[in-house]
Amino acid sequence: MKVVDDIETIALGVESCLPGVIERWAERRLRELPEGEAGALSRKMGRLVEVFVEFLRSPETVETFSLGGRTRGLVREVATAQYGNGRDAVGVIEDFATLRRVLWESVERELDFSGFGGDVVARFFVKLMQASDWVTHAALEEFDVMVRREMEEAMGRAAATDLLTGLPDRDLFGRLLLPRAVGDNERLSVVVFDLAGLSEVVAAGEVERARDAVRALAETVQRVVPEGAVCARFGDDEISALLPGVGAEEAYGIAENVVARMGGMQVGLQVDAGIAEYPTHAGEPGALLNEALKALNMAKRMGGGGIVAARSRT
Repeated sequence: MKVVDDIETIALGVESCLPGVIERWAERRLRELPEGEAGALSRKMGRLVEVFVEFLRSPETVETFSLGGRTRGLVREVATAQYGNGRDAVGVIEDFATLRRVLWESVERELDFSGFGGDVVARFFVKLMQASDWVTHAALEEFDVMVRREMEEAMGRAAATDLLTGLPDRDLFGRLLLPRAVGDNERLSVVVFDLAGLSEVVAAGEVERARDAVRALAETVQRVVPEGAVCARFGDDEISALLPGVGAEEAYGIAENVVARMGGMQVGLQVDAGIAEYPTHAGEPGALLNEALKALNMAKRMGGGGIVAARSRT
């Protein structure tokens, strides 16, 4: 019974030390971070110490102690904050090593370990080391996943960038940018602009003129669309614009502006446009894009700078 009482005494000692532990840890590890970010990471580290107290009281081992997955979830939160604050793998390791050192130093000052049995002190120290090692390893796993994901996305963006306009290409637009925007916005519109007759210009050998026309359309669309819009090179003669928070009526006005500006340039090619609004015209990314292209095809059949919005779903 004394062993249980001694373990509880140590656990209470850790809890009483917690504010000082986190304060000293922050002094050593967060001096370079802005106050808000430092505070957020400190609070997450404090929650890790609270979980350690539960682990200390528990008869479970480090392999079986999970709190229903909450432990791994908390480590993922901490690793995400570390990554967002610019830590590298060495920084992640040092964060947890410093926390362990500060916790040990604080508890040693708070409690007189000579009054506890050797097995109790050993249990505390072993559990502290095991928890620290497990958390460090788990955080590094989560950190590595985030690093690899960002590298893959960066490589994908680099490979999927149109060299003529510097814009994302159709694959990146449809595979990543549009689905992400649909997930983040309750309302948005897609406009696809087409340079009428561009293929005939290329077939006539006027390649540089065609390139100039594509660049002119890309630059015009980027100038006209509102802040937060995403543009892409959608095909040989098409530029698309993703307009978060914009309805079809406002998108129509934007398209009119682009068509008018292009008409005043010396490219000698008219511009048509198709518009589709989410969720009015389609409820998912692929269907939304199809609706915009259907509207564009109708606009092209009209000829002469046509602009068509998709039909609302019934």
